[in-house]
Amino acid sequence: MKLVRFLMKLQNETVTIELKNGTICHGTVTGVDNSMNTHLKSVKMTVKNREPQNLDSLSIRGNNVRMFILPDTPPPNPVSDRRRILARLARGVGASTTSSSADVPGTDLPSSCAAQFS
Repeated sequence: MKLVRFLMKLQNETVTIELKNGTICHGTVTGVDNSMNTHLKSVKMTVKNREPQNLDSLSIRGNNVRMFILPDTPPPNPVSDRRRILARLARGVGASTTSSSADVPGTDLPSSCAAQFS
């Protein structure tokens, strides 16, 4: 997966971005485009060796970004979501979950779905 695709999934997450000139921007992501241009809201921007400023919104050009500091909890992983959905479908919608729900060790997949992900 490309980095920019991952960053696009950070919508409504609070991140800290360090720019190449040393400026630190902390705010909530409202969007990221294909050029990694990042749009933030409720931003606290600290220019190197200056006092922090509070801004309602800020757009950062992608080529000025040195690094993103991500939240502690990553966005949901679409692969694991897909596995969970397939496992539910394999058991049957509304099927009783009192029986063994996982036939494949280390996953929540029944053995009938395990071959698809091996």
